[in-house]
Amino acid sequence: MSTEGTAGARYEVSIEGQTHPWGRDTISVAEIRELGGFPADCQVVAVSLVDGEQRVLDEDAVHEMPPLEPGKPVVKRMNFKRAS
Repeated sequence: MSTEGTAGARYEVSIEGQTHPWGRDTISVAEIRELGGFPADCQVVAVSLVDGEQRVLDEDAVHEMPPLEPGKPVVKRMNFKRAS
């Protein structure tokens, strides 16, 4: 797995309930697959932790993440999972 996205991790990505450090403010569907260990042909679903809404992400989708703020609790608003 590439570690490019984890250098200087200012962000966290939640994939199927596991938290992964991430060093950039965006993450692509391909990068979510790689971090989560999903097969290359697996669709990725974004799950809102605010309202429970789920949507299948387009192959070229890019998700923007809020940065971690020192001294503040981590706020997770989105989880990613494999499409069933």
